[in-house]
Amino acid sequence: MKKPHFVTTFLVTALVISTLILGGTFIWFYLRTEKLSLKLIHQQAQSLFQQVVLTRRWVTQHGGVFVKVQPGVNPNPFLTKLPGLKVNIKDQDGVKYTLRNPGLVTREISQLANQSGLFTARITSLKPVNMLTNSPDEFEREALKLLEEGRNEVAKIQKTSQGTIYRYIAPLYYEQTCNRCHSQQGYEDGDIRGGISISIPMDKLVLEMQQTRLYTIIAVIGIFITLALILLIITRRFLKELNIAHEELVNLASVDSLTGLNNRKSAMIRFEEEISSQTRFKDSLSCLMLDIDHFKTVNDRYGHQVGDEALVKVAKTLFEMTRSYDIVCRYGGEEFMIIMPRTALKNAKIVAERILKKIADDSIEVPNGQFSLTISCGLAQLNDNEIADKVIGRADAALYQAKNEGRNRICIADD
Repeated sequence: MKKPHFVTTFLVTALVISTLILGGTFIWFYLRTEKLSLKLIHQQAQSLFQQVVLTRRWVTQHGGVFVKVQPGVNPNPFLTKLPGLKVNIKDQDGVKYTLRNPGLVTREISQLANQSGLFTARITSLKPVNMLTNSPDEFEREALKLLEEGRNEVAKIQKTSQGTIYRYIAPLYYEQTCNRCHSQQGYEDGDIRGGISISIPMDKLVLEMQQTRLYTIIAVIGIFITLALILLIITRRFLKELNIAHEELVNLASVDSLTGLNNRKSAMIRFEEEISSQTRFKDSLSCLMLDIDHFKTVNDRYGHQVGDEALVKVAKTLFEMTRSYDIVCRYGGEEFMIIMPRTALKNAKIVAERILKKIADDSIEVPNGQFSLTISCGLAQLNDNEIADKVIGRADAALYQAKNEGRNRICIADD
């Protein structure tokens, strides 16, 4: 065996494949996360847009809202110039109130949001009424042209002196309710009056994405180094124990040659593994010991060949009536053992009763007729910190109790 060449090839191949898989997985995960983050901020911008539209619609449907005149809250000079529009009122106590139209409500809400660092929203148009507050910037001007050409929305990530900003704009359509303030501008119902421009700060998100990229790179490097060390250790141990393990595998007879079931040795190995697993995950485990009643009489009366056929038939029944992960073995002579992982005593007893009935109902053909078998069973459930030999011993004791009580029955072991 060319050990050095084999080990080198195995190690390099495993590292290359693992690195490609891990690297590809992490890159996909990062790109997916980045795409999802951008999708979420885009959805946030869409939601803010709809919120502004609904707020404007509510204000419009109610003819505007009156707010108390106070320092910083003054009448809108644009509204005072509109004929027939009552802009300023007083209540019975003489307190003055002034009208706020949808555009001004939108602007003041945006100012509050901007002061909190959340977002800004503003109305803009290629033909603004208020040149000072509604004139479009470069992004908005190009976006408004695209909206007039049929685009539903325009979005862009923009780097400014204030940081990275997510820009979003969607069309603002003219409605009949807008005539109260904009009837002189010649718009018709359904025309694009302009757009609602949303700006969301992205500095925090950009920082998180950069950190995610850095953590991804560190994780890939760390896993690669760890995997390389693990593979190296495993390979060296493999070389050291290869011959011993090979001899053990060759010499290990794990199957009973007559019945095809696990033999006692292999069953005990698997039993120990199941005990370790059940202890770790706090699951139940039951052990069922079975013995064919009066089997010596079968051999004496019908011969050992018929006795062997009886053993095979019982083994087949046990195999067919248990689950794929149950451990069924020929424990010795006419005695069998079934280890049932993740099975409490109550459910194990149900299985044992079915097996008992099935074997008793079946018959074995012989030249002069037929005969049936019965079995006796001892059942025990694994206790905390109990070893395999101990639980088998308790199940075996219950089996002999069943024998002493008349056979063809199941006895439960004491804890």
